[in-house]
Amino acid sequence: MPRWIFALLQFLPLSLFAAYAFWNGAPDEQRWREAFQIASIAAVAQLALVLPQPRPANRLVLAANVYLMLGGLAFLLHQWWYLRLYDSLRESAIFIIMLCVGIAATLFTSPGFAAITHAPRHVVMRASISLLVATALALGISFAFRGDRILAAVVPIICLAVLQRVLVSRAGGRGLVASGG
Repeated sequence: MPRWIFALLQFLPLSLFAAYAFWNGAPDEQRWREAFQIASIAAVAQLALVLPQPRPANRLVLAANVYLMLGGLAFLLHQWWYLRLYDSLRESAIFIIMLCVGIAATLFTSPGFAAITHAPRHVVMRASISLLVATALALGISFAFRGDRILAAVVPIICLAVLQRVLVSRAGGRGLVASGG
């Protein structure tokens, strides 16, 4: 599949979620549920396209999709406790999942959290740890600006995506299927 298609689809499920949920201000429970359902289906479809690719999936995109799929699954299975947790964490929930995905990818995959291929392991580890630290910082920012979607979610996610591309570029590695890098 051409790189530009992956770049275009990078955060499509998360964008669908945000657009549907927040189009007319703060969502009510019905719109919140529908947004998670639509976005979780888009996340599953995106992962079905991305995961079979030879390059590693963008871990930030993977984490965003896990966030959406868990939310959709919680609505489907009526796991209200989990949805209350999401609601209390607000924008921070996605960064917590990013940290979990990042730690697992760093420890258990050769491309690491930064999703770098064809680079020495120490380079991958340094880049992955840098991205983990930045994600922890993004989590702190999301707590500090809780309720402000732009400052608590959009800006930190964009900054993490840019940092990830810079880290891959500096490492001279290839990777990042879903970001086209």
